[in-house]
Amino acid sequence: MRQMRFFRGGWVAFLFIIIAGCQKPDFNAIDGQKINLKDSQGRWLALNIWAEWCDPCREEIPHLNSLSGKGEIRVVGYDFDEEKGQPLKDKVKSMAIAFPVIEENPLPLLGVKSPQVLPATYIINPEGKLVDTLYGPQTGESIKGYISEQQQKVKAGG
Repeated sequence: MRQMRFFRGGWVAFLFIIIAGCQKPDFNAIDGQKINLKDSQGRWLALNIWAEWCDPCREEIPHLNSLSGKGEIRVVGYDFDEEKGQPLKDKVKSMAIAFPVIEENPLPLLGVKSPQVLPATYIINPEGKLVDTLYGPQTGESIKGYISEQQQKVKAGG
């Protein structure tokens, strides 16, 4: 009898793992990465909206590349001009973007409209909730500083 209960419990756990692994990601990056707004590792997300013609966007790309490379904060980009396929890949290459870039517009999932100012960086907490939007070129330090402030507010209960 005990073996049967263990088997049933093991079967349920197995099914849970299979179903959890089959959940569709929120987005697919052009390099094949699966992107979710929520992060099981507790990392925040900086969702950057950029355009090839935007000089401040070009200015911040090296900073975002560096931030993304450190792995503490996830960085994902989206082309304001909504380019897709090979033309988007060509833009990403010409701008030397090293962080994941998605083709699907993420803004409806966040419940916001397209920004009127670029670049725009949407700060999303590990639970997948939009916390704020930063306008203008950002650096790794400015994004990390903002997220640190938000984390302190949560710890303080506010």
